Amino acid sequence: MEKRLIILATTVALLCGTGCTDSFEKINTDPTKIAYGSLKPSNLFEPILFDTGTQSQYYSWFWNAELIQITAFTGGSTRQEHLYQVTDGNAQSIWDNFARRAADANHMLQLAQEQGDELFEAFALILKSYQMAELVSLFGDIPYEEAFQYSANRSPAFESQEDVFRHILDDLEKANRILAKNPASGYASLDQMYDGNAASWRKFANSLKLRYLCRMTGISDSYWDEIAAILTHPSDYPLFTKQSDGAVVPYKGIDPYKSYWAKAETTKGVFQQHRLTQQLIKMTAELDTQGNALYADPRLLIWGVQTGGKWKGTVSGGNQSNRTKDDEGTSKPNFEVLASPTFPGWLMDYSEILFIEAEGVQKGKLTLEGQTAKSLYESAVRQNMLKWSPIGETISKTIKTSDIDAYLASPLGSYDLAGTEGNLYASKEEFLQSQKWLSLLWVGWEQFHEWRRTEYPILTIGEGTVYNDHELPTRFVYPSYTVSSNKDNVDKALARMQGDNDMHTALDWSYKKGAGTHRNPYSL
Repeated sequence: MEKRLIILATTVALLCGTGCTDSFEKINTDPTKIAYGSLKPSNLFEPILFDTGTQSQYYSWFWNAELIQITAFTGGSTRQEHLYQVTDGNAQSIWDNFARRAADANHMLQLAQEQGDELFEAFALILKSYQMAELVSLFGDIPYEEAFQYSANRSPAFESQEDVFRHILDDLEKANRILAKNPASGYASLDQMYDGNAASWRKFANSLKLRYLCRMTGISDSYWDEIAAILTHPSDYPLFTKQSDGAVVPYKGIDPYKSYWAKAETTKGVFQQHRLTQQLIKMTAELDTQGNALYADPRLLIWGVQTGGKWKGTVSGGNQSNRTKDDEGTSKPNFEVLASPTFPGWLMDYSEILFIEAEGVQKGKLTLEGQTAKSLYESAVRQNMLKWSPIGETISKTIKTSDIDAYLASPLGSYDLAGTEGNLYASKEEFLQSQKWLSLLWVGWEQFHEWRRTEYPILTIGEGTVYNDHELPTRFVYPSYTVSSNKDNVDKALARMQGDNDMHTALDWSYKKGAGTHRNPYSL
């Protein structure tokens, strides 16, 4: 009976996460009418974990890659995200999706606490933190302390982004302390990401703390002090220290462990209507005046396929009247790799930690013995390429040490050449953040988050991006259901955010908020 109940609960969560009109407030006031009392926290764990991974895959492809100029859907008119067309229904679906999984994780947390299962209590804290961090990073101010109270509070108050992140950091700290005790559970074998290993989950919790603290440096440099405190106390805050530590949801291509691609049945033709962009190609391939490749990033050979024997990108956000010309001979994403039924769901990997450290050292905010920004950057790139190498094995595109060495010496990947005359990057700061952006490909929304924080790499906003007045969206709008059902609190949140409920209002930690403008605004 328990298995049947959790299957029903998961089905409801999946349906509402992608298509129904439930919102954060609906979830808050209309809990699923299932006899939850008979459930164990472990019953909720697998659906939350695997759905988190599939959604990371889906959002990487459908939203992040299009908005942030990795791909542009130019093979038809049904998709115009690269032109910044985002409907209220789109926002509703994204809001519901993360809110539903956060609500499930919150219920898992309550069950674990009631039943004394500390291992799954820690899992629930981490999974809830992940979902809530995505919500606050995409929408801005959201409810936290008053969320998921159902009929006890039908109009939860919205909290500032900084306060929400403080709650998230506190929950991750609770998980860190619980996992430090190395708790065990009879249901640990359900964990196919870390095999129930408390030490591995502890590293994930603390690594997420670093990610979110780094995001918050956009509000105050004081968050670098908290990052330094974690880095200088490794026994209290163990982090990822090798690529195998990363948080990767594995998929087998069979029920119930199907990736998004195994479920979606997306055809190669549809997938490759998303063309690789000029932005991606210029960052990953050196071309001669005829467009022939002189050198290519080893990862590009895994990520994409040529059309017509050349690496050519299409124009993201381009004028639709030029589409046929812009698309002629353009390269495509590698369907056999990126849409494989067994492609993993990446939540976070080791290279991100190294990029955070490199940024801190480069800015003079961190001092790490024996390390420089260059050494940390080169380690980050090595680890990121090691992450992609086994994926490339399926198409005989492994990345050797010599390949990485060649990249780090090339104009594309050399730290020393960055900022010199004729280089693609005007400064080492731009270079480092652009390289981090590349490393986050196919890690959910992280490229979108990082670009808004730093606005690197320098993106060119196309003349066809009319749906948001030629501005790359700064956030997603609160869905209309949320606005109508909790208007007073939404209005207070928007007043605090100093903007309207649109995709122009800057989030508190973003570059635009701090600078008051974009690095590279649209110009005719």
